[in-house]
Amino acid sequence: MSLIAPVFFFLCLSVLLSGCSPTTQVQSQQLPSSSRSVATSSSAIAEISEDQAVTLLRAALKAHQVADLECLGFVLESDLPAGSKAAAWEFAAREIHNAKCGGDPSTSPVRDRYKVQSNGEVSVYDFLNDEYKAMRAVGNAPGE
Repeated sequence: MSLIAPVFFFLCLSVLLSGCSPTTQVQSQQLPSSSRSVATSSSAIAEISEDQAVTLLRAALKAHQVADLECLGFVLESDLPAGSKAAAWEFAAREIHNAKCGGDPSTSPVRDRYKVQSNGEVSVYDFLNDEYKAMRAVGNAPGE
């Protein structure tokens, strides 16, 4: 009986994350060292909303031919308040496990981490070197 509540919570979270503009904030176990501060107060640098950043991220991943994009949810990894704008946003791409995507529905592992700049540049986190690297060519796509 005690397993019903966590499963229900995960299913609700999966539905929320599968939308086109997720806003759920979840603390991650492993945050890149560069995630300490991604917002800037400089008026010279253009700023974008979280929804705009997710749109740019999805477009970049689609251009890199990520086959199971519909089975990824993007979770904000910063302390910015709702409705904020920033020059850069960091997200964790979490696998959605359900009947359509497969996998254990009680888990949602982080597959990759991304930084989205307001100029449209998307970087993928390199865990071994503790830094973000630009996604430039299809061969540099995550998971390859």
